[in-house]
Amino acid sequence: MRLTDLIEEIKNLKSFPSHKSTMDICRMLGNNRRLFVQKIDEENFNSVLSNFENLSNARPIEYNTSSYNRDYEQAHSLLTFYFDRII
Repeated sequence: MRLTDLIEEIKNLKSFPSHKSTMDICRMLGNNRRLFVQKIDEENFNSVLSNFENLSNARPIEYNTSSYNRDYEQAHSLLTFYFDRII
């Protein structure tokens, strides 16, 4: 899969903010680390990945809270910022 295809797929997950989309994003970032690190500074990538890992490890009771949704939006916005620099 090409990097631009991955970016578009991850961006499309924003329209479905849920724990599943968080886990999907985390999985896609982790599985394609080498592709992303070629274009994004590794420290910045690790920070973004860590944000999604933390959200993925949240307790089920937190999934529908406003703080979880806010954290998801912030993590996705930061990820989109880096994606926009790639494209």
